Amino acid sequence: MKYLLILLVLCPFALFSQSFTIEYDVILNTLTRKGKLVKNINSESFYFEVQDEKKTDKQNMNEEGSFTKTIYLGNSKEKKRFQIYKEGDGSLINVDFLKDEKVIYSELFPRMNWKLENDTKTISNYMCNKAVIRFRGRNYIAWFTSDISANIGPWKFNSLPGAILQVYDETKAYSWTAIKIVKNEKEIKLEIEKNLEQLTHQQFVEKNETLKKERSKMMLLKYLQRGADIVERKFNRGRETEFEWEEEKEED
Repeated sequence: MKYLLILLVLCPFALFSQSFTIEYDVILNTLTRKGKLVKNINSESFYFEVQDEKKTDKQNMNEEGSFTKTIYLGNSKEKKRFQIYKEGDGSLINVDFLKDEKVIYSELFPRMNWKLENDTKTISNYMCNKAVIRFRGRNYIAWFTSDISANIGPWKFNSLPGAILQVYDETKAYSWTAIKIVKNEKEIKLEIEKNLEQLTHQQFVEKNETLKKERSKMMLLKYLQRGADIVERKFNRGRETEFEWEEEKEED
């Protein structure tokens, strides 16, 4: 009986002493994606997302009986966006798209100073603990399990004493929830195309926002040509609304 108890205790850790994959359901405002986190032991670990929907239309009727239409633009579901965890040099490599052009940019791996809380809950049959943080303009709540000894999670989330199985911002407009956890028979290696345009993090953000604003204006123009009344709204930056270089400018 004693040996059986020891075996049961060690099983969760033994299961993840090799490469494993965690799959997530992802919600980014109104867009839905599928995410996969691949944790390798001897090779680089990485995370990627694939979009489910290309475009989402939302209609609302106001008190006067007229309709308002909100359009959220996405990209083709074939496009995979990667985060590659370069543990050796402390950098995070991002592979993303500017329109249809695949580009690559790097940033310092954002070491996150989480505040641990006492709450617990079960996700995918794992007991999870709660942690909170403010990261690049949003307040996030994370649930992590120490039964999976990896201090990373989906997207850029990291630095907790266990794998992050769920994380969402306080409005729940942005969320990642684990739906499947499997061990890999062998490590999964990622190959990225050579000769991709290399940008800084700031260059990518600025170019991406310019392109999105141009696309939004083109869509608004189409509706204006059809006689629609357009109310311009503040540009939504997405899951990251503040950046370190903007804070440095304010200090200057």
